Amino acid sequence: MARINAEVIAGIALIFLALLFIYAATVNILWKLILPADFLIIALGVAFIILGYWDIRKYRSKSIQKH
Repeated sequence: MARINAEVIAGIALIFLALLFIYAATVNILWKLILPADFLIIALGVAFIILGYWDIRKYRSKSIQKH
């Protein structure tokens, strides 16, 4: 049974990247200019995670055979 797929990994990576960008915004003034884009990256990461879990649930329901 699959517990994690590529969409979940991509979502986690996007959220981690956005958190690094937010930390950079606290250190550097120029990074504060792209702060709204960081929240968009977090939203995309969450969307990928939800898509991944939805795909896993869809795959599990198809792979179970009832006798």
